Amino acid sequence: MCPFAQKVAIALNYAYPDYTSQTVSLYSSSGPFPKSKLREVESNYGLTPKGYIPVLLHEVEESNPVCLQESDDILDYIASLDESLKPSNLENHSKVRRALKALPTNTNKPGSLLTTLDGICSTSAYLGGNSFSTTDCIALPFLQRIKETHSLEGFDKLNEYYSKLEGEEYYMKSCSSEWWWWW
Repeated sequence: MCPFAQKVAIALNYAYPDYTSQTVSLYSSSGPFPKSKLREVESNYGLTPKGYIPVLLHEVEESNPVCLQESDDILDYIASLDESLKPSNLENHSKVRRALKALPTNTNKPGSLLTTLDGICSTSAYLGGNSFSTTDCIALPFLQRIKETHSLEGFDKLNEYYSKLEGEEYYMKSCSSEWWWWW
């Protein structure tokens, strides 16, 4: 699973554990749901067909479905439906986002990201404030990958934070042994 689809899965598992998902065959034209079907869904709901994941289709009302294709937009939408997912500390939320944006160029040396997150964890129970939020959803997929390819050693508060969350069902359900960085 890519980290962008995984962060949406974490939020949905947390807020709406009975949601329905569809696995897309991104690199094959066969399978139960090939990329061409995803593009068809995007087109049918007024989006520019990209064929990227994730895509959220929320059929609130038959005449007015919501279809979104960018993971951050999807997280904002989910948080608008379940306000408990909104981060209470917007400054920390911005710090996490900025640190994650630098990660694609530093996947072999994630120290800067880990230092930022460890600092936040030393003053806050969660990355976005005092309760689980979309800020945690955006960071957890990358922490999983870093922990599996590097280590969280030396980042004690961050390691405590991750250890607390890695046993939560909403997170565990999103984890897969078949993951990739995406870039």
